Amino acid sequence: MPIADLPPEPPAMAAPLFDLAQMPQDEGVDLRAIKPRCPVGRPGEIVVCATNPEKERMRPLPDTYETAEGLPRAQLGLSENETIGVDLEAATLGGGQVSNRAMVRYKLKF
Repeated sequence: MPIADLPPEPPAMAAPLFDLAQMPQDEGVDLRAIKPRCPVGRPGEIVVCATNPEKERMRPLPDTYETAEGLPRAQLGLSENETIGVDLEAATLGGGQVSNRAMVRYKLKF
């Protein structure tokens, strides 16, 4: 059985090297994503910088805002005539014991 030919040599690819030492040292290249908001302080000066505090401040609600009492009903309309919902109940059993229940109700209008 003859020996198979070797695959051809892949072509040589030249990729340029990236070296930070070769970057220019002058002030021409600014790699910061965001420019500083505060000026540079003078010697002996303390500079305190912060974002705008009013930007994310929570404002009081207007007097016209109304909240509904209690939670909304946990009910879902399945179709025009069907609904399903969840209710919580408490019932007193014999001996004074209280039974807390979670009820799933299916309603069909006819």
